[in-house]
Amino acid sequence: MSDPKAAVLLSDAFRALQAGDARRALECARRAADADPRSAPPHLAAGLAHEALGASDAALAEYRRALELDRGFVPAHFAIGLQHFARGEWREAASAFTTVVRAEPANVEALVNLGQALAQAGGHASGEEALRRAVSLQPRFAAAHHALGWVLRARGRTADAVASLREALALDPRDAGWHADLVNALLDLRRVDDAHAAATEGLRAHPGDFALTRLAGQTTFLLGDSALAADLLGDCAAHDPNDAAAAMLLAQVELLLGRWQSGWTHYALRDQRRRYEALRAEAGRDYRVPALDAIAGKRVTLVAEQGLGDVLFFLRFARELQMAGVELEFAGEARLPPLVERTRLFVELRASTLEGEARVELPILVGDLPLVSRSPDAPFPPSLEIIPQAARVREWSKRLEAAGPRPYIGVMWRAGTPSDVLAHGLYKTLPIADLFAALRPLGGTVVALQRGIRAGELDEAAAALGRTVHDFSRANDDLEDALALVRLLDRHVAVSNTNMHLAAAAGATADVLVPYPPEWRWRASGESPWFPGFRVHRQSRDFEWSRALAALTP
Repeated sequence: MSDPKAAVLLSDAFRALQAGDARRALECARRAADADPRSAPPHLAAGLAHEALGASDAALAEYRRALELDRGFVPAHFAIGLQHFARGEWREAASAFTTVVRAEPANVEALVNLGQALAQAGGHASGEEALRRAVSLQPRFAAAHHALGWVLRARGRTADAVASLREALALDPRDAGWHADLVNALLDLRRVDDAHAAATEGLRAHPGDFALTRLAGQTTFLLGDSALAADLLGDCAAHDPNDAAAAMLLAQVELLLGRWQSGWTHYALRDQRRRYEALRAEAGRDYRVPALDAIAGKRVTLVAEQGLGDVLFFLRFARELQMAGVELEFAGEARLPPLVERTRLFVELRASTLEGEARVELPILVGDLPLVSRSPDAPFPPSLEIIPQAARVREWSKRLEAAGPRPYIGVMWRAGTPSDVLAHGLYKTLPIADLFAALRPLGGTVVALQRGIRAGELDEAAAALGRTVHDFSRANDDLEDALALVRLLDRHVAVSNTNMHLAAAAGATADVLVPYPPEWRWRASGESPWFPGFRVHRQSRDFEWSRALAALTP
């Protein structure tokens, strides 16, 4: 700096920052800027002081002022990059760090931030390149290895990601989040034993860490110790009752163990209910699940907040309310009222959304019906009974006859929503070639019921089956068609999906293929008490389908 007084004030500002006195630092920086108006560094110091005081917009303005005075002032570019990074403004962050790296090609911290920002903006290849440069320049920089592992996992190169994440932890094991990232990458690879060991090691290094405790519970569950998993996940729920991921995993474990009351209580923390509670709050109302005795003789609206299959499943609990003298209305997705009307449970039905039911006088979310039950420890009411329309049955019977000879076998190999699309989503999928090869000895006519059949899937299925697989997927466009078709099938082989619930309602059964770990409805062994007569074929603990598929043969 050209002004000696300004230089002293600037030194005082940085000393104050190091001492944690941001207000004094800001005062000194402003005085330095007044003493030398053409100097950029005082504005950097002022920006850092604003950051320490939580004023990020003011900080960014100071950094930009520094660049107005000196376009080549690298520290200001770096600080601007960090600001954008913190805000999730990835392209702007990448632009700032690119400028830093051009000026200082060996700036490893800038390369690490650049790589992460590029990857977050969708440029995974260029992000990986920047991070590999950082690793080559400073092989013992743990943050570079960790960031590289994150990018490799995002690119689907998970085995390589595990190696980088392990290297990061070997260099610096102090970050609990890094341990969690390693566990999740190992889970992606279905290396459950290794994931559990990594979670346990992480907990030893970071006792009581919430994320690692949850992962330890998850991996313990995957290893088959549901009781211990429930204890670990219970610790998580006690630590943070608002964590929906932990609560939903705990609900799954408890329901699988038959701890119904506790399981339903934790299931109440699902995202759909939270959304409805927020909508009610905006409308100036609260939402509480009433006791059955409190609503006897009253009119209640059952609000369908879940997917079609889950709504059909949970409505089996509505019969107890009707028998207790509760008048029931139903509000849900437009395809459901015509079917549900035939259950004779409801005095009124309407197509509606959660938003549309935010102000209803006395609502109960369909997924909360088990909490209203007087007998939570005997929770196996039978499925709804819905008779298919005779005209639809005749129509689909003709189509099946035209397709080929009996037995008629309907197949569905994919269902649900991936967890990266919907939190806590249940996604189920089977290898098509293995599934249809297992069906080959059954003979008859095989029809695909799969929603959203992808290019090439029917050809792959037919090659494995050794004969034509007929596309009957359009039956799913109308629940009435799907209900009639599943009633007509001689064999219904599928992962758990809406059609399974329709089959139960129509008085049919099915072969259900259940991924590991089994969802609570399908239990860990034996027949499901929720779906009597259904044949349950479970994926093995090592995620193999061979035994389950072999059991499909006559």
